[in-house]
Amino acid sequence: MNIVLWPPRSKIIFTEEMKERLRKPIGELITGRDPDEVTERLKKIIEEIKPPLVIAVGDYISSKLHQHNVKVDIYIIDGKIERIEKPIELANLENIVESINEAGTISPSSSEKLHELIHSPEAWPIVLKINGEEDLLALSAILSSPDNAVVVYGQPKEGAVLVRVDESIRRKMVNILGEV
Repeated sequence: MNIVLWPPRSKIIFTEEMKERLRKPIGELITGRDPDEVTERLKKIIEEIKPPLVIAVGDYISSKLHQHNVKVDIYIIDGKIERIEKPIELANLENIVESINEAGTISPSSSEKLHELIHSPEAWPIVLKINGEEDLLALSAILSSPDNAVVVYGQPKEGAVLVRVDESIRRKMVNILGEV
């Protein structure tokens, strides 16, 4: 098995081939006729499993979960939806921390900041606003989260992906990082 220091001490740069591989859902793909239906299904699943932590990665999914009053502890956003500037409003969420993460990478500073937030429940709910691109931080969220946590991210044109964090899924992420 590959040994990966987490959070990383140096920037991880993903090749196009690796990014393509990561476009496949890592967890359970939730599909539906419309985004509100998908969000309601996600809400029901999250309420049933009662995870110790819920992390939403991406502006659109964060906005939908917030609109549907889904309990999210950490929102990771970058102010863009499908690479187009579209600032979203997460009403009543004033606790915002910023970090930098370049497109196609996982930066040590963003991973460290996310790791700290995951292990600081007194700060929740909180928004991690990324200057750059937040997509690959789903992998960072999975690696830093405790067992039974849930990471949710959008799957463009298909729905949303719900990842239930456990040792098996973390090992899968470590194996992916071993190929970078």
